[in-house]
Amino acid sequence: MKVEDLKKGDLIVVFWTDASNERGSLREHEGYPEVKVKDWGLFLGVSGRKRRFLIIGKDVTEVLHDWGATRIPVNLVDEIQLILPMDKVVSYIAEVQTLTGRRVRLRKYRREGWRDV
Repeated sequence: MKVEDLKKGDLIVVFWTDASNERGSLREHEGYPEVKVKDWGLFLGVSGRKRRFLIIGKDVTEVLHDWGATRIPVNLVDEIQLILPMDKVVSYIAEVQTLTGRRVRLRKYRREGWRDV
């Protein structure tokens, strides 16, 4: 499935390749520098100007409709599988109805101990 075929609110699984953070010999790093990742959640859209990111909703606050999300670089996506289309998801997750035609509000996370340099 292509990103262009998705609708906001579709429940999807995204298979993608990320850089690994493993310790090992130089030979091991040369052979397998990447790690396969699988993320699933609700498709919230694609954003970014310089680099494009697929936005996957993981949770939502009921009162504020702020979404917690994973941002996946589109160029690292290997495959997307549709689990449930948006119209089926709506019966389980009411906040999906608010996604159509609207901009999604993502929660901002602060890193503890992070400071401006």
